[in-house]
This record gives sequence, structure tokens and C-alpha cells, in this order.
Amino acid sequence: MSGRQSTRRQLLAAGGAVLSAGVAGCIEGKLGGDDPLLGDPKPYLEVELTDGADGARIDPPIAHVVAGGTVEWTAESGSHEVAAYHPETHGDQRRLTDGADPWRSAVTPSSPFERVFDGEGVYDYACPAHEDRGAVGTVVVDLPAPENEPGLEHPSEAYPDAASEALEAYNERVRSVLADAHG
Repeated sequence: MSGRQSTRRQLLAAGGAVLSAGVAGCIEGKLGGDDPLLGDPKPYLEVELTDGADGARIDPPIAHVVAGGTVEWTAESGSHEVAAYHPETHGDQRRLTDGADPWRSAVTPSSPFERVFDGEGVYDYACPAHEDRGAVGTVVVDLPAPENEPGLEHPSEAYPDAASEALEAYNERVRSVLADAHG
């Protein structure tokens, strides 16, 4: 890791800690309850893509980051991709917050991919090669109001069943936390 990356991550971590402390002071109890993936946005999260005997996975399937936070996708083995659900990159449905640019990138053990998420919102993506096995994920940036978030709409009927089921399960979890934050 270069000194520049380390400094940027340290800066993001410090900013995220300040933001999290401010948000936590305004909310009684822990937002998200016992859901370890939501309610406490981080400045940096690593997401691992796997494909093995126990199936294809994205871990964690929901990444909750602060605005300006970074998600880095890695792979221990094999070749993967991360592609935003957007007609320009993957699928027939825009599942990104309004104004967000879609992305698509290869991910291999020697070539991770990272993306900075500047805009508050919900962003859904897939590993296209393993989507039919449910390899999809969600990035939540800050605590957007759940109304009018394309990433929280019902998945397209064109998606594989395993992908649609996973997206619906993530939507339910995300909607619940965001409703609590804005309720």
C-alpha cells in the first residue's frame, strides 16, 4: 500500500469517526439494532468476492459507508467483476441513487477494485459471472431517506431468481434501518 493510500484511508477513518459520533449522539439506542452491517457507516470497507464449493458470495453483502467513503472489492481466488445495476453496465434497471455514475470492473487476487462513494444513497451491484448464484451486493452511503431510492425498488423480473431474492432481503434490511433513522 502506498503512503498516499494510507494517508487517504487515515483521513477517511478520522472523518468517519467524527461523523459517526455526531450521528450517534442524535439517535437514541443503536441504529440498526442487532444488524451488524447497518447503522454505523464506515469510512472504508473491504468486500470479498468468493466462488467455492459452498457457493458464490459477496461478504459482507451490505456495505455501509460515509459519504466520501471507499469500498474495496477483493478476491482470494478466481476472476470476478463488480458491475452496478444500470443499463450502461449491467442489467436493464437503474438501481443507483439519482445522479450516480455506474461502474464495472474486474476483480482478481492480484487486482482489487476500489470506488469512492461521494453521494448519499443506495447502490446495488452484481458479480455478473455469479449473479445466477445470488452474488449481488448493496452499498448504502450515509443515511438517505428511503423514498425515491432506485436501489430499494423491486428487482427487475429479468434478474436470476437467486439475485432477486438476495436483493429483496437486502432491501428489507436497508429500508428498516433507513425508516428508523428518518422516523
